Amino acid sequence: MSRSSLWLSLIVLALPFTGVAFLLYETVGFDWSELNEAAWRASLTVTLYVTLTSTFLSLVIGTWLARTIYMRRSMWLASFLKWPMFVPHVAAAYLFYLLFSGGFPVYGLIEANERHHLVVILTYVWKEVPFVFLMVVGTYGQLNPGYLDMAKTLQLKPLEQFRVAEWPFLIKPLLDSFWVLVAFISFAYEVPALLGVTYPELLGVLAYERLTTGLFLNAFESYAVALAWTLFIFSGVIASYALTAKRRRRIERGVRR
Repeated sequence: MSRSSLWLSLIVLALPFTGVAFLLYETVGFDWSELNEAAWRASLTVTLYVTLTSTFLSLVIGTWLARTIYMRRSMWLASFLKWPMFVPHVAAAYLFYLLFSGGFPVYGLIEANERHHLVVILTYVWKEVPFVFLMVVGTYGQLNPGYLDMAKTLQLKPLEQFRVAEWPFLIKPLLDSFWVLVAFISFAYEVPALLGVTYPELLGVLAYERLTTGLFLNAFESYAVALAWTLFIFSGVIASYALTAKRRRRIERGVRR
């Protein structure tokens, strides 16, 4: 590696830490009790609801599709699933807004800007399922078929076959996918800003509005929320990796053919 490439890599790696340092600097002396405001509490609740629901559905559907396509060798379906990844989130949000506004569906079961954020969740699931699929299908491609053959020889039920022969090897990609989706969805702006409601707003929307349209003093609230959420995500990643480190290393050695 050339010296210029090395310095460029170091600069790229330092960017996230620069952002955290900026947040730390801006929140020095901040009164954290200000975040006990009703708007922030409601925003945290709805953010956890939307984030965990969207992430769980994406992981389940993406894993099921990866398994189905791997078992049936449906390459055309694999190519079809990649298309949502080429659509920007803001374009996907606008597409779902047009789809679920103005009386569609006919029976009015789901509409854009409803208080349960169902259209927001649907948009995220549509966008993130292909990501989970690509993360998981590679593991299936490297999976030793002997494990599944052994499970079938023991005449285990389909669910037990999955739990014994497949699930241990899916922990690593699913854990990686989980934290990527949580980090992105929980503080995103475009989709909930277009499809969500004015109250309660998701953290990303509320923080952006306090930062840009409120009083200047409200900016410190946004910085504090961003710092706290960043530390929460970072702590969760470290804890989950530490708790599964031995198992991940063992699985990585056994997943290959």
